[in-house]
Amino acid sequence: MPDFPGFDAPIDRRTWMEVVQIPERIYSVDGRCFVTVNLDEMHVPSDNRGRTAFRFKRKLAALSPMTLATASYALLAALDGKRKTSTVDKWLEELGLFTRTVSEALNGQKIKTITLKMYLWYSKQKSASQEKILRGALLRWMKELGPGIHPDLSDHLSSTSPRKPRGMIEVQNAVPSERPLSTAQVHGLLENVEDLYTSGRFSPQDHLLWRLMISEALRPAQMGQLQFKDVEVLRDSDGRLVHVRLHVPMVKQSGVPARNYMRWTRMSPGVSQALVDHLEYVEKVHGGKVPGTWSLFCVRRTSGALFTEKSSIQIPSLIIRTRRPLSAMTGELEATEIFSRRLKHTKLTDLAVAGAPLEVLARAGYQTSTVSLVRYVNLTEEAFAEYETRLEPVHEEIEKAFRGKVVDRSEATYQDPEHRIAAPSMEDDVGSCGSTPCEALFCLGCYGCRKFEAFSDGPHEIVEAMLVEEQERAIKAGMPAETVKLRAGILAAVRNVIRIIKAADA
Repeated sequence: MPDFPGFDAPIDRRTWMEVVQIPERIYSVDGRCFVTVNLDEMHVPSDNRGRTAFRFKRKLAALSPMTLATASYALLAALDGKRKTSTVDKWLEELGLFTRTVSEALNGQKIKTITLKMYLWYSKQKSASQEKILRGALLRWMKELGPGIHPDLSDHLSSTSPRKPRGMIEVQNAVPSERPLSTAQVHGLLENVEDLYTSGRFSPQDHLLWRLMISEALRPAQMGQLQFKDVEVLRDSDGRLVHVRLHVPMVKQSGVPARNYMRWTRMSPGVSQALVDHLEYVEKVHGGKVPGTWSLFCVRRTSGALFTEKSSIQIPSLIIRTRRPLSAMTGELEATEIFSRRLKHTKLTDLAVAGAPLEVLARAGYQTSTVSLVRYVNLTEEAFAEYETRLEPVHEEIEKAFRGKVVDRSEATYQDPEHRIAAPSMEDDVGSCGSTPCEALFCLGCYGCRKFEAFSDGPHEIVEAMLVEEQERAIKAGMPAETVKLRAGILAAVRNVIRIIKAADA
């Protein structure tokens, strides 16, 4: 049994009374409203689940009454206009698990002071991610100057860095179910989803869920935030569907509601049709037009009967339930809890390997932060060496990577601004899209697309100079070869455009 000397060191009551003042209410960042504080149970608006229940006394029951109040005070201070509900909820859950685990090792004795030995003993048993969450809770406790944390633990947390979790590439190389899917696997998955929908085993709501996860790589929390007013359907004069735009909440926001940062995106034809089918389905179940502020995923089933309500259904539960028939049709879906993340990895890894810059990956992943995106270049040194070896016979073809055509501006298939493809500076256009713009590899990736119509007077030399400068920076920074050569194919395509234009002018 581990020994935790100092766990019963009492908190100085005078210090405790001066610092710990439980507020009567807190201001929710997610709900932008005040919530009355109740340590037994309080419900706080949440981006993820509508409202989240906080039960401080139950979760932190392993602490002495004074220490419990101190920990609750620190987490409430974070919840009061500073941090999102989901973040503080994770802190409370992990802090509760930590204190219960330590208390059990102490034969159920209450903990008055959190010590360094407790922290180190517990952390050895847990993953780097769990340790990071626990550190976050304890650091917030320290920031509020609340008593109950031993000085040795405070010094340790202030002077050390957290353990680094395993990188995405390391995890994917070790766990097959974490690896990005191949193009053939994605196409097969889409076919299975369509088969389930046309056979009636998937409802329009189920169908839309999987189309948004596969094609748009949306997270469950993002889909739970979507509302009916976020869908814009465009039809022609004959009533035929042209396309659908979706107003999508961005992710990676700190301290603000998810719906504060949103972006309109035109959906592909398949996703557009799925959205239209879902709108018609919900109106039929609802018995009329649905209010714009209602959640997009709002159809529930109870005792075989369908009905609608304003709040979103539990998206993770819907994924688990609808994944079962998919699992029966393919062997690729082995781990429910990571599946939506795996689809996002697939989309962004494919874009990264194709040469998309971080800004494009952020746009495709509906993120405002690019910090986590470098991980999507999923090539180990051994994989890159093998990749180069296999490509050696076709290097000449890569040099001719430009697959579109060079045209005068007046000869572009589409003359409207929507089809124009701007240069990175946004001051001029490098070309036009000869089909429906995908908005994915804008604009560098367009040089490798068959639909691209490069303008003969476009600023292609500026694009070339930008790519060369980017390679030189990577070399000076000592980046690995795969990073330096990441956009070599795009650079070759740009140079081929320049060569074609010069040959025509000669």
